[in-house]
Amino acid sequence: MKKTPLLEVLKERVLICDGAAGTMFYSRGIRPEVCYEHLNISDPGNVSALHGEYIAAGADIIETNTFGANAAKLSAFGYEKDVRKINLAGARLAAEAAGGNIFVAGSIGPLSRTAPDGEFSESRVYDIYSEQAAALAEGGVDCFILETFSDLEHIRIALSACKNAAQIPVICQMVFLQGLRTGFGNSISSAVSVLSAAGADVLGANCGQGPAAMLEAVKRLVQLTDKYISSQPNAGYPQVIEGRTMYFDSAEYFASYALKLAKAGANIVGGCCGTTPEYIRLAAGLLKGKAPAAREKARPGLQPVQLRQGSSAIDKQVKLIVELLPPKGADAEKMIDTALMLKSRGAKLFSFPENPLAQVRMSSIAAAGLVKRQTQTDTIFHYTCRDRNLIGLQSDLLGACALGLDKVLAITGDPASLGSNPEASSVFDLNSIKLVGLISNMRRELGLDLSIGVAFNPNFENISGQLERLKRKIEAGADFVLTQPVFDIQKAVLTVEETAKLGVPVYFGILPLLSRRGAEFLHNEVPGMSVPAQVRERMDIADKILAAQEGIKIVLELTEALKGKVNGFYLISPAGKYEISAGIIERIR
Repeated sequence: MKKTPLLEVLKERVLICDGAAGTMFYSRGIRPEVCYEHLNISDPGNVSALHGEYIAAGADIIETNTFGANAAKLSAFGYEKDVRKINLAGARLAAEAAGGNIFVAGSIGPLSRTAPDGEFSESRVYDIYSEQAAALAEGGVDCFILETFSDLEHIRIALSACKNAAQIPVICQMVFLQGLRTGFGNSISSAVSVLSAAGADVLGANCGQGPAAMLEAVKRLVQLTDKYISSQPNAGYPQVIEGRTMYFDSAEYFASYALKLAKAGANIVGGCCGTTPEYIRLAAGLLKGKAPAAREKARPGLQPVQLRQGSSAIDKQVKLIVELLPPKGADAEKMIDTALMLKSRGAKLFSFPENPLAQVRMSSIAAAGLVKRQTQTDTIFHYTCRDRNLIGLQSDLLGACALGLDKVLAITGDPASLGSNPEASSVFDLNSIKLVGLISNMRRELGLDLSIGVAFNPNFENISGQLERLKRKIEAGADFVLTQPVFDIQKAVLTVEETAKLGVPVYFGILPLLSRRGAEFLHNEVPGMSVPAQVRERMDIADKILAAQEGIKIVLELTEALKGKVNGFYLISPAGKYEISAGIIERIR
């Protein structure tokens, strides 16, 4: 007998989804270092038994054991070539356990984090999800369930891949944290808008926090959409004890909230981390066969606050951005005096690096804020992915805006290994492209007045790869570009021609050299720097004063060659010798 389609059944009754898989496998003695998705092949009996337990508990929907069965995550275990095999096996195991009455949802989770410079392109992300979705569809799933996503762009791409893989429903679940925003700053209203437009059949949330927080998400979803709603909370707020994540809500407490979720408008109720068949059994006892709650027609969500157009953009009259290093200590007096001196020579915009070469200095936010307040001069603060997780990133950005800072340079940051602190570690929850996207989300949805800059390095023999990354940064929301210092005029002219096509202001980095030794150091030991041989030879001057004059001459030759072709220049002072920078400012401002 043919199974009634999922969406038709949801019109008639609330459906119970299963609970956690990882929690159960761990409780059975399977260590978390093991690839649980590979159990579909290496230990299928264990997977089938778990499906059976959830079905016996009353689940109407069981998920395939394929949450992390994508090429990105499987590569950590050496199984990236087994994507089809693992997903096909997972789908067939679930289908065999389900028989003719239980729905099988093909579980697809987010990709693993990648190295800062190894971020996947949008086409690669699509291909990864498409490969998994195709195998699950071939295995006979009744629907797809995209779950535990925090990145709205990735779940949109995954949804597209699923829609193209099979004509079956797609459930889209994101993780909403406090304030009903994802870890990437997307509001729940944005998620509803984007995913509805992309064709999601069911919208919902899972993981994140416990049932009480999930109830707030469901209540908001009911206001925002007329689509079916799914909810799969954790068994309470996660707590880490002796390195293990634990959940302490009782099954009875969970079940009481399952009923509240259904009454609030959830059409699918299940469990996520920490839940077991017992949780599902008690929830099913309260919900089995229950008709969906009556819902009022959804009201459109509040429109995001719009950024005041052009309020934080770099003034077109500013042709020179001057870098000012934050101090290594807490005394800012010398930095402020230097800023005042440079301002008197014509500087109108200062830029503050954040711990360059992973060396500890005063916070770039604090430095930029102090100088802006004390000198009444505009500032840009650099902001790295290296030093903060997603929580810290958003917190600091809000604080920077509260201090009146409205220009940020979003960069990856030099690896901590370059610095002098061997105990330091790089965080890299995001790379620079995703950081731009995060800031763009925050300014759009919170009304932040913040112009986003990005870095670009033209010091490569072939800059096509760097140009592609720059295009992606601009697509993510970048407003202006600062380049690494350039010493090769021919390379600079070529780069100008290429970057002019991108439609955003570009400020070329200039750095006056002081000596042959310094030029050799930059060329050989500083990441991303390239000083041509002929320039290094020109700096082979024994007299320090004459050498410095030659370094200034090289800079002025470059600026003259690019005059009228670029928006401006980004002046980096050599070894903190700001009197040299002052002279250059007067020459080219």
